[in-house]
Amino acid sequence: MDFKKVPTILSAEELTDMAFRRASKLSVPPSRFRVKRLEERKVKVVTQAVRGNLSKVLNRFPDLDRLTPFYFELIDALVDIPRLKRALKALHWTINKFTRMEKEYTYKIRISRKEEDIYRYRKEFYGRVASILKQVDGQFEYLAMARERLKKLPNVEDVFTVVVSGAPNVGKSTFIRAVTTARPRVESYPFTTTQILLGYLEVRHKRYQFVDTPGLLDREFRNRNPVERQAVLALKHLADVVLFLFDLSSTCGFPVDEQMNIYREIRESFDVPVVPVVNKADLLEGDEIGGFLKDAGGRVYVCSARERWGLEELIGDILG
Repeated sequence: MDFKKVPTILSAEELTDMAFRRASKLSVPPSRFRVKRLEERKVKVVTQAVRGNLSKVLNRFPDLDRLTPFYFELIDALVDIPRLKRALKALHWTINKFTRMEKEYTYKIRISRKEEDIYRYRKEFYGRVASILKQVDGQFEYLAMARERLKKLPNVEDVFTVVVSGAPNVGKSTFIRAVTTARPRVESYPFTTTQILLGYLEVRHKRYQFVDTPGLLDREFRNRNPVERQAVLALKHLADVVLFLFDLSSTCGFPVDEQMNIYREIRESFDVPVVPVVNKADLLEGDEIGGFLKDAGGRVYVCSARERWGLEELIGDILG
């Protein structure tokens, strides 16, 4: 589902100006008969401009009635879906209204005998165009806002998916960049990832999807902010396996016990394998790693995404 394909939503004023400007470029004819033809063409050009713009928006907007659970909850966390549906219905209404108006005013102009009537009907049409677009301008504004929020959503594929999770700044983006073709921007401060990022890996002609999620804090899921909820939704709906990255160094800004609380909550809340991974091992002493492995119990992978070691065994094991 790719909201980036949705074109820019024009305001009522912008759409009116664009439509009238196109009509104004039509040349002025020398005879009265051609005046009638010209004014008919202006009505049609204005209608086509408005109808074409709004139809393009509707055609490229994903069908909100056919959303997967992941996209429904993700979109619902960002915008009011019933409100968004009403705005899209307003576009349908406007298109139909303009189609009827075009027929009405081209007919009036065609049967007019007086030149002043021809101009009067065309001006009347222009007035109604501006009035109707102004009437639905609030819907245009809401669609423009929704487009800006939704165009940042990931276009996920229906393939085996590895969700990379953990507290903020534990190296998830660096990990994704190291093991896939993704090139997420990586910064050296917390809370860098504010949306879901995707990367892909081909192994033996099979495609795997890796999801880099926003960092989670040590608090109950119901108290999480919209950014964190994106991570929760990825865990809930997309994950075939979760890699939970730990940072045992002091660089991420979150104590190990807080990271462990998040790990346990994820492991208990979602019915998928959750694999613990110690990242940034290049910054650690051997005894720090050994102590954690002893306390954690079970299999824990150790790697450095930045230095790109320890990754091959991990990826080989989780992908089979």
